[in-house]
This record gives sequence, C-alpha cells and structure tokens, in this order.
Amino acid sequence: MPNVRALAERVRRLEAARAAPKSPLDVLYGSFDTFAAALRADVDAGQLDRADVVGPDGNGGILNALRRWHDNRLWGGWHRNRVWEYGG
Repeated sequence: MPNVRALAERVRRLEAARAAPKSPLDVLYGSFDTFAAALRADVDAGQLDRADVVGPDGNGGILNALRRWHDNRLWGGWHRNRVWEYGG
C-alpha cells in the first residue's frame, strides 16, 4: 500500500501544480465581479471619474480593459525584478 499512497500523493501534487494560480484581483477581492462592484460603488459615490472608469455607456473604460486583462490571464506574465516587468 505505500506505493499506492505515494502515487496518489504525487498525482495530488501534480494536479495542484497544474491548477491555475489566482489573479491578484481574485486574491484581494475574491472575484473580479466583487472588484468591479467596489469600483462601481466608488464611481457612484463620486470618488472616481465615471467616463474614465466605466466609459460613457457604462460598459467601457478602465474597468472593461481590466476585465479583458483578467479574463485573458495577462497578469500571469508580470513579475518583479526590482520593478514590475512583463515577460521573461
């Protein structure tokens, strides 16, 4: 049985390593939708500019760009090497 347990543990580690890491917004807010709701609340409170954050029609601006960034997992390419850099 030790071999079966060792194999099961190895499979568990491999599956955990393959699992996609969470985005910074998921870590900080739990989900992108929670982040978007907080951002929209700040816009509604007048703390942020509506045209910049959500665009003139409410579905554009910075929030839309951040959603694409999040959905396309572009955050995974950034790393810190004294400064934040994208790529290798």
